[in-house]
Amino acid sequence: MIKNLSIFVFVILLVPFVLQAQNKNVVPKAKVVMDTEEKAHTSTTNSVAAANYVVVDSMANAYGPAISTINPLAYDPWSNVVAFIHRGHSSYAAGSGQLWYNISTDMGTTWSRVGPINTAPIAARYPSMAISNPTKGDISATIGVFSWPELNPGTFGNVGFGADAPLGAGTTFADTIIGNYSSQVPSWASDNSAWVFWGSDNQTDNAFEIFRTEDFATVSSTVVPEAVFGAGGGNICLGGVSFEGNLTLGFMATYEDPDTNNPIQFGWYPGILTSTDNGVTWASEVVDFRTITALSAYDQLCDYDEASGTIRFDGDINVDKNGYVHLAIGLTDTSTTPWTHSMVDMFQTASGWDATIVANLTAANIFTLYQEGPGLGQQGYSPYLAFDAAREVMAYQWVDQGVADSADLFFAYKALGDAAWSTPMNLTETPDINTQSHLANMIAGTAPNYTAFSMYGLVKSPSRDVGTTTDAFIAPVTFTVTGVGDDNMLVNSFALEQNYPNPFNPNTSIKYTVSERSNVILKVFDMLGREVSVLVNKTQEAGSYSVNFDASNLASGIYLYSINAGNYSATKKMMLMK
Repeated sequence: MIKNLSIFVFVILLVPFVLQAQNKNVVPKAKVVMDTEEKAHTSTTNSVAAANYVVVDSMANAYGPAISTINPLAYDPWSNVVAFIHRGHSSYAAGSGQLWYNISTDMGTTWSRVGPINTAPIAARYPSMAISNPTKGDISATIGVFSWPELNPGTFGNVGFGADAPLGAGTTFADTIIGNYSSQVPSWASDNSAWVFWGSDNQTDNAFEIFRTEDFATVSSTVVPEAVFGAGGGNICLGGVSFEGNLTLGFMATYEDPDTNNPIQFGWYPGILTSTDNGVTWASEVVDFRTITALSAYDQLCDYDEASGTIRFDGDINVDKNGYVHLAIGLTDTSTTPWTHSMVDMFQTASGWDATIVANLTAANIFTLYQEGPGLGQQGYSPYLAFDAAREVMAYQWVDQGVADSADLFFAYKALGDAAWSTPMNLTETPDINTQSHLANMIAGTAPNYTAFSMYGLVKSPSRDVGTTTDAFIAPVTFTVTGVGDDNMLVNSFALEQNYPNPFNPNTSIKYTVSERSNVILKVFDMLGREVSVLVNKTQEAGSYSVNFDASNLASGIYLYSINAGNYSATKKMMLMK
């Protein structure tokens, strides 16, 4: 049981309250190879044409992976392990609310079942996972990190979390946080420390709680109040990502209009939360996509069921090699007949936000496809975005109308510096399937050959009832990308960005762009002009850069940071608030 000790709020940046978790004594369980009967798939004549999907395991029903903003599939490029968490089946599990996970160490060709994760209570639902490997070692250096919503007792409310160290060991641990949380609990891990995270929104208001731990014995959390997302509205978390220890969470929420003179008609915006202190404090940014030139025709987020008014916004978050955040989202242009729906990659730049259109959608209403598919009305267009280990190559997956009006998985890719995405390809080309789109957020390989990992679920019963046995299919999707690393050629100007977050305590990130090989000097001064810190003093090639400023030893106040690069110079202010 987890115990809430204390909580208090500081403006919109919050000090965590500490939760104590007692480690359960779990009997180690050996890794079990999949039964051949469960791998066989003879209940349908469907074929998979464009990707080599294999049955990884069976689930009691189709609901386990049926939320597109969770992340049940993970890949770690350093240990070269793929893992998938799911609800169990009565042939091997104590109940459908018991969670198991499977791993593959041969690029998704063969799989082994590991688990269970939770032994009691058996009440887990939509699970997520991440792989922690901050030392970038082999499988012995990994930790499987798991999170899920849990019934309390008959409806959603509790949050479960667990771990297995290393992946595949079967020495699983699980615990429960009692509360009134929602059905979406994504998890993520720091890329350079032992910190791991998961989060969920509060059903009583529009707040969002972010949990963190280094050891699974002491768990802390930060509550982001509903005022950040819009009181009385809603928020959907798109997941979290870590780059050089800096954390970013993606959201779609009923934020206040950034432009009060031009309020959005369908009142949701994308946005991000960022943290530079391992999740203790967070800063918020709202993104008005309508101000981006490439997206000027779009006037609202893409809802999967425009007919009923049911809100089901989907999206994903990742980060490139420059530390710039990318949001995979759907947008709609309501000025066309019929409306135009598009999958979009929206990303930070040295001067703000930009975007590329990945694909225009065929389906006008994905909800109808799912119902005719048949299947779940719980997943929308399900955009997912993955990067390789060098964060130079991107893969994008989503759901759209495919063969025989089915809901198929589509896939596109590009190098970071490419202006356009590849021509979309249909991965499944399978009529009448219950397509549950998931894509691991990391890609295997180096230039020019890459592999992404894709998952969907297929209900085995001829009746296609979502309450019956469902197979989980996963495929390694191979593709070739040329021109990797050419994105610096697109840099044509010097720039110094506003630090982020601002105000900050005690860390902040400063980004800048160099258009040609130059000696770069970046310094921080106090308001009396006294030099406080030299952040950069070296020759750098053309490109975009990010540097962290740690003000732990400084007093609160306003500081200046100044850059000199070639003939370019600029100075900006920032505020330290302790």
